[in-house]
Amino acid sequence: MRYLNKIVFINSASVKYAEIGLDGNVHLIGTQGVGKSTLLRAILFFYNANKSKLGISREKKRFDEYYFEYQNSYIIYEIVKDNIPFCVLAYKVNGKAAFRFFNSEYQKKFFIDENSRAFENWEKTRDALGKAIYYTKIISNYEEYRKIIYGDNKGLKSEFRKYALIESKQYQNIPRTIQNVLLNSNLEAKFIKDTIINSISEDEFTIDVSNYSKNHLRDFETQIKDIRIWFKKNKKGEIVVRNQADKIIDNYRILNFLKKEKKGLAINLSSRINYIEREKSQLSTNHSIENSKLEELFQKKENLKGIHLKREQKLISKIDYINKKLTEAENKQTEFESQNIKLLIEKVAKKESLINKQSAKIDEKNLLTSQFAEISQKYKALITQTKNQEKEFANERNAEINRYESEFGDRKSEIFESYNKSIQEIRKANQELEEKANNEIDSFIDKENSFKRDKAELKHKTFYDAEIKGCEDEKTQLNSKIQKSNTLILNSNNEKKFLGKKLEFEEKEIVDNAESKVENEQINQKKHSTEIGDIETKIRQSKSSLYGWLNDNVPNWEGTIGKVIDEKYVLFNTELSPKLIDNNTASIFGLEINLNALDNRIKTVKEYNQEIELLKAKVTEIQKSIALINGSKESSLKNLNVKFRKKLNTLKEVISTNEYVVSQSEQHLKNNKIKLDEWILKSTSEKAVVLSKIEEDLEGLSIQKAKAKENLENIIKGGDREISKKEKEKAVEINNVELAKDEAIKTISASTTENKVNADKRIKELKNQQDLELNNKGVDTERLKIIEDCLTEITEDLSFIRSNERTVFDYEKDKRELFDKVPELRADKTTNRKKQNTLKKEQRIEQEKFDKKYNQQDDIVQAIQTKIDEFNKDVETFNQFKTSDTFLSIQNDFLNKINENNRSKAAILIIEELNDRHYKSINKFNDLQQSVNSFISNFNEQNIFRFKVKLNKDSDFINFAIDLKEFIEEGKINQFEKRVNERFSHIIQQIGNETTDLISKEAEIEKIIKKINNDFISKNFVEAIKEMEMRTQKSSNPVVKLLIKIKEFNDENSLILGENNLFTSPETENKNHKAVELLKQLVKELEKYKNSVLTLSESFDLQFRIVENDNDSGWVEKLSNVGSEGTDVLVKAMINILLLNVFKDNASKKFKDFKLHCMMDEIGRLHPNNIKGILRFANDRNILLINGSPTSQNAIDYRYTYKLSKEQSKTDNKKYITRIKRLVKVNTRVFN
Repeated sequence: MRYLNKIVFINSASVKYAEIGLDGNVHLIGTQGVGKSTLLRAILFFYNANKSKLGISREKKRFDEYYFEYQNSYIIYEIVKDNIPFCVLAYKVNGKAAFRFFNSEYQKKFFIDENSRAFENWEKTRDALGKAIYYTKIISNYEEYRKIIYGDNKGLKSEFRKYALIESKQYQNIPRTIQNVLLNSNLEAKFIKDTIINSISEDEFTIDVSNYSKNHLRDFETQIKDIRIWFKKNKKGEIVVRNQADKIIDNYRILNFLKKEKKGLAINLSSRINYIEREKSQLSTNHSIENSKLEELFQKKENLKGIHLKREQKLISKIDYINKKLTEAENKQTEFESQNIKLLIEKVAKKESLINKQSAKIDEKNLLTSQFAEISQKYKALITQTKNQEKEFANERNAEINRYESEFGDRKSEIFESYNKSIQEIRKANQELEEKANNEIDSFIDKENSFKRDKAELKHKTFYDAEIKGCEDEKTQLNSKIQKSNTLILNSNNEKKFLGKKLEFEEKEIVDNAESKVENEQINQKKHSTEIGDIETKIRQSKSSLYGWLNDNVPNWEGTIGKVIDEKYVLFNTELSPKLIDNNTASIFGLEINLNALDNRIKTVKEYNQEIELLKAKVTEIQKSIALINGSKESSLKNLNVKFRKKLNTLKEVISTNEYVVSQSEQHLKNNKIKLDEWILKSTSEKAVVLSKIEEDLEGLSIQKAKAKENLENIIKGGDREISKKEKEKAVEINNVELAKDEAIKTISASTTENKVNADKRIKELKNQQDLELNNKGVDTERLKIIEDCLTEITEDLSFIRSNERTVFDYEKDKRELFDKVPELRADKTTNRKKQNTLKKEQRIEQEKFDKKYNQQDDIVQAIQTKIDEFNKDVETFNQFKTSDTFLSIQNDFLNKINENNRSKAAILIIEELNDRHYKSINKFNDLQQSVNSFISNFNEQNIFRFKVKLNKDSDFINFAIDLKEFIEEGKINQFEKRVNERFSHIIQQIGNETTDLISKEAEIEKIIKKINNDFISKNFVEAIKEMEMRTQKSSNPVVKLLIKIKEFNDENSLILGENNLFTSPETENKNHKAVELLKQLVKELEKYKNSVLTLSESFDLQFRIVENDNDSGWVEKLSNVGSEGTDVLVKAMINILLLNVFKDNASKKFKDFKLHCMMDEIGRLHPNNIKGILRFANDRNILLINGSPTSQNAIDYRYTYKLSKEQSKTDNKKYITRIKRLVKVNTRVFN
């Protein structure tokens, strides 16, 4: 049994010396102010060692000043522990109360000398104690003192452990309960809850909420937001932040690609400029040489034209001569036809026959008139005379006519010659015009043929062929590049998938191997932990079990009963109540065996502790091994990730680069198609324009040719008209001359005819006379007349022939010389025309060949000149470019490298591309800045990913993009997600586990409360209190409510909360959202929560219900004033006693034999029955009461009754000393 047995006052609190027994109920009586409360507080100080919780008001002296006024003021507390006494000395050290323990019962001689005076200092007491009695160092720390008294041995030296009344870590509510009884403090549910909880176990049931708010859930919302934002979708189903990250990476890649392009273009530009510098002078020399050749060819070309003209002129002269002859033949033929040349030829042809006929007729006439010659001669002479006269006249007239005819012929020849000359002039003039017209027509025909050739060639000609071919070549190259890039992407993706699967397989292999090893280690760890737990249980039970009792009461028991006793079920059993009996034989239930044959198998506590240390060392080694395994696993995984990530990143870079190449190429392909379509359209359009122009030119030429032909016809017709006019004029003039001639001839002919008629009439008369005379003579006159008529006709015909015979001769001459040669002339003309055309064609071919040669040379010159112009333009453009920002950005690349294989591209085009890339780079960098700013706007400076959110320099943005690219490519979001998932799922599980642990005592608490309620019902000896009951309610603490919600959530979803589910698993999205919301609410509530620790008492609410006589308090959480003053004291005391009883029964698991005290001041306020009831109520629960009141009542209910009184000090009249006198000691003990 352990209890506070005695308190001794020496020069303390107005008490000079007093010993007060405390091993039973104590009653202190005396009037007000004699010091009852002072004594009660001194006893309370033993239990709580808390000067501020003794009920001393501020206006009174401080505890140290009052209780330890002198250097030799002492309070000694004597404690009995298992019938062995020791003392606690309280005295003033350095101005405040301190404690010492010494191993002895209280003896007056240790503190009082022979003169009944207290020793002046501790040194004398120490001397009095002597060397045989052990004493401790000064205990000035009250917390340390309480730990010693209540057996909270953690951190205490072993020398103090023997001074414990009880052994409990959760002792705090014992002193608090005791002080509450004395001070009649308000009863609060928390205090009662803490008392009940502390009675359950020595271990504290708490949750360190500060650990959650400061560590586990620190930056929780930020981290959750940071992680969640990577999975949050907008209305379109897009994850905005991933799109923003992809945009940054795309912009960076494009920027990088543009940088590479700029570098390549800079090298090409450098190559081009160097090439120009080397080639320009040689190109100028070549231009001079080739241009000289061109000028020489031009001179030859002009000379050839002169030669051609001379050759053609000879043929033209021949053709002109033939035309002249043909015209002459045509004119003469016309003239002869106008004279009816055919009739003249026929008549002239009959000349001989007519002469012969005339001769025959004359002969016949002569025959008929031969007999009458005289008559005939006579008349012949007359007739001849007449004829001669007539002939002479006719001849004269004919001569005149001939003169006229001759004059007319001369005049006609003159007219012919004059008009022919004019006609020839006209023909010559017209011939020149016709020649010009024909040349013009030939020129138009040549042009027309040229246009027709151009048209024919146009069908097979492609305009902008170089550009179209360039576009098509570019298209082919782009398609080839796309195909090549797609192949690389496909191969890289396949290799990436293969590496991914290989990585996954090898990761799984590493994890599985590690988990297998860890599992084996954990099995061993669990085994050792179980062994440690079993041994610790044995050690904890060593005091209160049979093991402890044997150690205390049976010497050398290990060699006797220890060899045969069951260690697990008997030796460490705490319920056996062992006792020694007088029989000291070494038999077991009457059986004696040879124990020497058995080995000693019982271990001491020290050996058990050594075994625990050994097992703990093994557990530590296992934990180190597990840590090494996990470290090795993480290292292997990291190395594996590094190994594969490098390859995967290379593949990703290849994929991304080629995807960009594909996208750029596809864009260029689109642009190429647009450009190609434009060139084709332009080609088709221009071809159509040229074709249309050719058609227009052909139409124009047709019109011009038609006009030329019409002009030729007009010239011919004009010439014909002029010739015809001249012919008409000639004919008119000839006709006029001929008319004049004919008129004169007509007049002459008329006189000739008249003369002839007269002559003929005379001849006829003569012939009639002759005929008459001859007829008279018998001559056949009729026949003569016929012959005469015939002769006359023949004479006329011969006369006509003679007059036209010259014309026939002229005709025949012209026929021979001219008319018969017309076909030959015409053939010659045709031949010469053909020769002319052939010559023209040959000359044209020759000219064309020469023109072609000339044009080729001209093309060479122009090509060189174009190249020179291109070089000059390139140099000029480059000189301007050198002053630009673009050049500054590529200057190093421009100066450092030259690519000799790529110099054909014009510098102006390269500069255009460089400017394009430069400004694209600027725009793309602006896009990068915007995309980075948009991205980092999602995060604050304390973001979980440690993204920099304050970027100032350009390099900051580039480095950010590089880091983000690495972050994305290495899948760090998944690592962070996994880490956060593990962390917060662990938090949820930890909260669930800790909350489970926290509320796991609900049943025990309910059991205790039920026990308290039943205890009151079964052992209520206080008539005034009819009912007293407690009950638990769900906690109103918002933190507890949330913890319970999280615990319930964890219980329901523990299987689906893991590494990859907190944010990403679609099927658990709502639950994960709820988990996050619960944690967010917890963070908010923890911010409001003022305490750092959440205790078990806060996990539920406790309510009281007191029925005092007819007053029902209802269910309340705090008791302040219940009924009258006495009833209030009574009720609170009863509850506190019940709580102390609970603690006594449950707080110390090792032993239960100890007594506690409760102090009640001014107990006189209670009815005697109630006093008796409360004494019994307390004693029945193994609690002693120390009461104070003015008078003694029911003295036999107390073991001790002390009367306190005041008397004047003999040494100081102003001071009064409290005298304490024991009136009653009842030997019947309350406790056995």
